[in-house]
Parts: sequence; C-alpha cells; structure tokens
Amino acid sequence: MSESSLQVVDGLTTQVLGRPHEHYPVIASTNARAAAWAAAGAPHGALVTADEQSDGRGRLGRTWYSPKDQSLYASVVVRPSAGALDLGPLSLAVGLGLRDGLLALDVPKPELKWPNDILVDGFKLAGILCEARWNGSAPEIAIGFGVNVHSEGFPADLARHATSLALVMDDHPGRAAVLVALLAGLEPVLETFSAEGFGPLKARYLDACVTLGRAVRVGHRENPAMAVAAVADRIDDSGALWVRPDDGGPATMVRSADVWLAP
Repeated sequence: MSESSLQVVDGLTTQVLGRPHEHYPVIASTNARAAAWAAAGAPHGALVTADEQSDGRGRLGRTWYSPKDQSLYASVVVRPSAGALDLGPLSLAVGLGLRDGLLALDVPKPELKWPNDILVDGFKLAGILCEARWNGSAPEIAIGFGVNVHSEGFPADLARHATSLALVMDDHPGRAAVLVALLAGLEPVLETFSAEGFGPLKARYLDACVTLGRAVRVGHRENPAMAVAAVADRIDDSGALWVRPDDGGPATMVRSADVWLAP
C-alpha cells in the first residue's frame, strides 16, 4: 500500500514541531538536510520529511531501508534551551516521546530497546538517529526517526528483525496520521528534556525499556563472533547502559556498541 505525499500535513497539534516544514519526494537523508538547514538558521522545530531516501542513515553509520511511500522518514531541528545540557540521554527521551505518540494511535505494546529502537513483539518498528553539532555554546540537533508503516515484507537481512504497523494492526493509520501523533508525543518530552534534562523522564523510560534485566550480547555487528554475553543491569543518568558479564565480573558501561537481546 502507498499513499499521497506528505508535502502538506493537516491536523498538527504541536506548537513548534513541524513549523516550518520541508518535504521532498526523494532525498539522500532527511537528517542530513535537517542538519544543513539548522546550520543555515532553521528554527527550533523545523521539520524535514521525504517519501523516499536514497541514503537513509541509521545508528553507527548504517543504512536505513527507505522504500518509496512505504514508511515515515522525518527529521526535526532541535535547539535545547540550556547550552550546557547533557545530551547523552537525548535519544532515550526521543524514544519515550515517540512511544507516547504510538500509544495514542493504539499501536499494541510498543517497547523501548536501548538506545534507539522501538519494538513491537520483539521486532523493530522504528529507529532514531540524533546528530548534534555545536554553534559556539549552543547545540544544533537533527533528530531523525523512521517508522515502518505500510511494508508487509522486508529484505532478507531485515526480515528476521523488522515489523511494521501494517503487520501489527488490523487497521493501521497512514503516514500523515503517524507523523501528527509522533510530533504531538515528542514535543512535551523535548520541552521537559530541554528545561530539566533526563531526570524527570527517566522513570517512565525505565518502565518502557525492554532491555533491562535481559540477557544480552554486546559487541559490533561487523564482528558478531566477538560479542560478549552479559546481563543488562541499569541505565545511568547519562543514558549509558551498564552490563554485568556472565563470568561474574564487575559491571561495565556501554555507550556505542551493539546490544542484542537474547532469545
């Protein structure tokens, strides 16, 4: 299934996010465009969407599968009010806000996988990419998110891990409705994060996080044979994950490695 372009999105309920809005039938990366727009002076809340990405990016420089008209590809420009704000937990806060939006759409039991995935029934529904640059003491951030909406099949390397709204809902919303709901869920969370940091959001994040307490493997996808078995122990105030190795050694901090949930 496909649908009309997101060039004009009606029904926005946000005060800032999505105002203004640029849409592209096809673009290399919404996050790259949002970052360039931010560098050129785009205001807080500026939104970039596309019907297709030719070079969509995920975490750790990976490609984000971006077929035409099938999914939501969006990025927003964010300018936190506090110049010295700890941005480490930002992707966690974003995940919480997007989850709030999915719950408003009655998506069944969306869960957060540290640090930047949203799962349904253990399969990846959405991903997040936060990229920051500093303009003097002020951060300029492009927050990108992709949500699988209409796709009912995926390439072989994704099929074992990915899902979509079409696969988890009997009557799923279209991309425009998803975008409106996600921005509405994200805006108050970003306001809280900008004003007070991650602290007021942490308890809600932990309640929704499927990673904690689980057996995991920690490593890098490029060399999965070197992954280390561990148990996800806690998430600290900086947004880092701490894991305890299976051999009973001390807990160690994880910031950028891959973390797989054990079956």
